[in-house]
Amino acid sequence: MELTVEPLKVLIVDDEYLIRNLLRMRIDWEQQGMTIIGEASDAEEALDQVELLRPDIVFTDIYMPKMDGIELSGILMERYPNIKIVVVTGHDEFEYARQSVKLGISDFILKPIRASELLQVTVKLRAAIEQEIGREYELKKLREEMKQSLPYLRERFVNQWLSEVMPEDELQEKARFFGIPISSGKPGLRIAVMEVEVAVPQAKIAAPEVYPHLSEPYYQTHKAQRGLQQQQHDQPHLSQHQTEAHQQPAEEIHILLRMVGMKQVQAFYPEDSQTIIVMDPHNRIVLLSLGADTEFAVQVQQLQEELQHTLKLEGCEVDVTVGIGQWQSGWGRACVGYRKACRALDYQAFVGKNQVICFEDLVIEGGKRPYHSDAQLLQQLQFYVSVGAGEEAVLLLERMLSVPFSDVSQFRMAAMDVVTECQRAAIEQQIEGEHALNKEAVAAIFTADHLPELKSMLEQHVRTVSDVIQAKRQAKEGNLIDRVKAYLEENMGNAEVGLSSTAAAFYVSSGHLGRLMKKETGQTFVEYLTQLRMKKAEMLLRQTDMKGYEIGEQVGIPDPHYFSVLFKKHIGRSMNEYRNVKT
Repeated sequence: MELTVEPLKVLIVDDEYLIRNLLRMRIDWEQQGMTIIGEASDAEEALDQVELLRPDIVFTDIYMPKMDGIELSGILMERYPNIKIVVVTGHDEFEYARQSVKLGISDFILKPIRASELLQVTVKLRAAIEQEIGREYELKKLREEMKQSLPYLRERFVNQWLSEVMPEDELQEKARFFGIPISSGKPGLRIAVMEVEVAVPQAKIAAPEVYPHLSEPYYQTHKAQRGLQQQQHDQPHLSQHQTEAHQQPAEEIHILLRMVGMKQVQAFYPEDSQTIIVMDPHNRIVLLSLGADTEFAVQVQQLQEELQHTLKLEGCEVDVTVGIGQWQSGWGRACVGYRKACRALDYQAFVGKNQVICFEDLVIEGGKRPYHSDAQLLQQLQFYVSVGAGEEAVLLLERMLSVPFSDVSQFRMAAMDVVTECQRAAIEQQIEGEHALNKEAVAAIFTADHLPELKSMLEQHVRTVSDVIQAKRQAKEGNLIDRVKAYLEENMGNAEVGLSSTAAAFYVSSGHLGRLMKKETGQTFVEYLTQLRMKKAEMLLRQTDMKGYEIGEQVGIPDPHYFSVLFKKHIGRSMNEYRNVKT
């Protein structure tokens, strides 16, 4: 859609024909991007013309029979606020006309009408109208874009609603805007989180025709991939980007499966239902039931079974697991219901996939309190693991596990929190593969039956991940110190080289570099640099006839006296004594 401005329509209102004709003939209206669409000899006729022709600009005389131009202008501005009005007046009416500008009249011109003045007014009017048209055009474009983005904006709002407590008035207002049927009477909701996972064998990736549920765009993509694979066969020396391209279809299958699942869930519920369906940031399908709680769990169970059947692909394992939170009384508690549904979904680690897990089932019977995560301690644990502080992490773990657990299942929930934080720390430090998550070790943790055994395995897991991260950090720090040593070797002759300038050269803080130097070399930065300079000075004394001050300049100590004192302090002899006994 492009902005095109049609010629602006002008109406001339004056009881004198000569004035109307003069206005018409005074300038080239077409050249100004305007066209005169009509004339009126009085205000009553002008009102009829405006209603019929809808001009953009009206030129009107002040003094006319029955109704003057000011009164006409007032009526026009009230009925048609977008019309620009220019008052034509004589010198004796100038003050009267000037006051009328305050009423909202766009401009005025004096009689006798001069072409230059008329041109000036029309240029200004056209600029103002085009600016308004441009604003309206942009506003229309924004409205169209917003309309197209409405489903996305609605989903983003619902995810915000799920992630934080919102004020009731803000929630009600946004819900009305997005057409979400929440009311003030008996507010409440229940939430289910559905995870769809598929394991795609490599053999099936190469033959997408076995996936009847996937759309045509996937086949086209696969056809291009097969062409690339043929190129790889014919040209063995291809780029890494080309050789990795065959991995793309597997991810496409996952995405398309989620889309198919989303469409089926949407089809399961009628459009006028009290169930909202969105995709959360973790690519899980979320159902918010705003109606009565009685049938929700039964419906979700039926939906889970249908999805499993529909998404079952030949040669692929498709898992559909659902977690259902508790009923929450109050619209603002959606975030609580969502968290509990996610907690129920996470429990699949204990009961297996392809289940519908209700949060109520996780609560220990007999009045025992359910396990609650301590977000602050978990965050602290992740920090210790991510910096490789294994001992501190284990001590904190002991503190976390010192709470009384009712039975093994509660401890397993705590263990899942700990394993999750270790994995996050590993991912944050870019630790991959088995070092990030030893599946066998984790499986053993989640299947052990005795608390002492569980604690021992969990401590070992925390130590292992911490040690791997620490080893990587040490390797990285050692590499940094090697580069710093090489830098000092090359630049020691520069008297400006010091801890601050070297730290800046390697984009680290002075304190951090100083600590690393002490740790790696056993010396402070200054001690190491001084020793390096003294060794270079010894070599120059042995191999050259350079004078002492020249050697000092060569090693970055231009003050002869200071260099002499420093040399004797570190070597044990003055430069002359050193030369006299050199071999």
